[in-house]
Amino acid sequence: MPKASGTVGQLLVNEVLPPDMRDYNRILDKKGLANLLSEVAKKHPEKYRDISFKLGRIGLQAAYSTGGNSFGLSSLRRAMSARKRRTQLQQKLDQLLDDDSIDDDTRDQATIKLVGRLMSEQQDEIFDESWKEHNPLATQLVGAGRGNKSNLASLRGSDGLYQDHRNNIIPIPVLRSYSQGLSPLEYWAGTYGARQGVMAVKFATQDAGFLSKQLNQIVHRALITAEDRKDAWPTLRGLPVDTDDDESEGSLLASDAGPYKRNTTITPKILHDLRKKGINRILVRSPAVTGTPDGGLYARDVGVREFGKIPVRGENVGLTAAQAISEPISQGQLSAKHTGGVAGQSKAVSGFDYINQLVQVPKTFKGGAAHATVDGVVTAVEPAPAGGSYVTINGEKHYVAAGYELKVKRGSKVEAGDVISEGTPNPATVTQYKGIGEGRRYFIKAFRDAMKEGGMKAHRRNIEILARGLINHVRLTEEMGEYAPDDIVPYSMLEDSYKPREGFRAMPPGSAVGKYLERPYLHYSVGTKIKPSMLKDFTDFKINKLDVHDDPPPFEPEMIRGMANLQHDPDWMTRMFGSGLKGSLLKGVHRGASSTDTGTSFVAGRAKAVDFGRTGFVQSPKL
Repeated sequence: MPKASGTVGQLLVNEVLPPDMRDYNRILDKKGLANLLSEVAKKHPEKYRDISFKLGRIGLQAAYSTGGNSFGLSSLRRAMSARKRRTQLQQKLDQLLDDDSIDDDTRDQATIKLVGRLMSEQQDEIFDESWKEHNPLATQLVGAGRGNKSNLASLRGSDGLYQDHRNNIIPIPVLRSYSQGLSPLEYWAGTYGARQGVMAVKFATQDAGFLSKQLNQIVHRALITAEDRKDAWPTLRGLPVDTDDDESEGSLLASDAGPYKRNTTITPKILHDLRKKGINRILVRSPAVTGTPDGGLYARDVGVREFGKIPVRGENVGLTAAQAISEPISQGQLSAKHTGGVAGQSKAVSGFDYINQLVQVPKTFKGGAAHATVDGVVTAVEPAPAGGSYVTINGEKHYVAAGYELKVKRGSKVEAGDVISEGTPNPATVTQYKGIGEGRRYFIKAFRDAMKEGGMKAHRRNIEILARGLINHVRLTEEMGEYAPDDIVPYSMLEDSYKPREGFRAMPPGSAVGKYLERPYLHYSVGTKIKPSMLKDFTDFKINKLDVHDDPPPFEPEMIRGMANLQHDPDWMTRMFGSGLKGSLLKGVHRGASSTDTGTSFVAGRAKAVDFGRTGFVQSPKL
């Protein structure tokens, strides 16, 4: 064994690790332990089970023999910082209660604002104080133990405010800790949150489970069918991303960037090097941009995955991505059970509503931003009689609801689909006016933001797979092949067979504004109307010519809600995996739909119970 200067604990930990992973200066906090186990899974997957078991035994033996996790009454004593904050808060509350010049509603709102502001920094203060005191409860939080800073603040400080079962904040200040004991009034306020926790177990679980089921339906065709396309794409394809986005790690470059060539796997070192060279944007290969006609994916588009390598043919990365996204959503929904109704601690519960909306795109998009429906200039901004504002663009009035701050002003230039107010962008509206490709990009950003706001994590590259499966339909305006006007067909199938129409021209991007793409470029889809905002992307990635047409394409992009997504699958048997089964079956009979067990969907093969484990070629439908 090499000479070590670490502690006895370091010696015990490193003894169970392979020689190439031993580090006697490693810090095993929550993040450090997660990184260590991730490294073991990548370098020595066959030893992962044994190593994780032995590390667990070391922790158990250390806790049992040393008493290092024991705590007493002194550990629960009210923190000094919490005492000072309570005194300060009580004085201001007394002043507020003695003010007879305000009504009860105003006083309640002022109370909520006052308590919320003064309590916002309490968690960090109590944790820092506890850490300096070597409080074992704080040590547990730094390590891989249970709990978080809010739990510690509840024990040694106070919760501040509770919210009821409808997530409305109750204007009753809670100034006592759990270890001290709540007053009857504080306890009464807390019962609402406790009730919400009981309800969450019953209802939140089924809501999250239903969403998870739909995500699996949406992405189940995202199967690796080949390592890469046999022939090169006729145009440059890829997703523009910033080099400061660390979630690009593992993706492959779609075009040369600095000294790095196309198909180079992006690493932290490469991203750092590109930033040093002043390169702020790169083009990466993405399943949100390219794939096979029937929803399959190329391994190089997917990039390096969780096992440290590019996935192999036959691997269903779609189901893996759906599980990775739905798991934190399910856990987040259950977080109401553990927060006890503390205001601000159940973000995931309210965040679920926004996430679900992004997938279901209801007609009334709660908390949604207002979008422009025409290209042009804002000519007027005026108050609406019922509250909110009217924004006039080229003579058309757009209503912005009260409480949503405007993002435009008189004279602002906007494009159809642009967000003109605060709120969550509606991906269906963006898709309608900006095309399939831009709709997917907006969805990826909106979904990431919604997860982050809800206190949940979802990797961008998993969301890219979801975006491809969800936003992948067009409504025909003319007859195409065996399809009639008003039919809804998968965009991936249409793109594969689409040929530039007679009369198309190759033009510089600047001269093509207002015309329609006849081929896909970057992440933009066929039929997208070229707008000034797109020119920067074409310039950044050196696209000097575009094949365009003066007339709109014979189809219109349309985002289909998650619940109805499979109702438009070209395979009638695959539709049985979704909802609306009666209508789907009748439509299939009426149109003479067919089914194949050699496609990317597993439904037909499982239904027929034949050829399990086959490795034959995947057949794709054609328009």
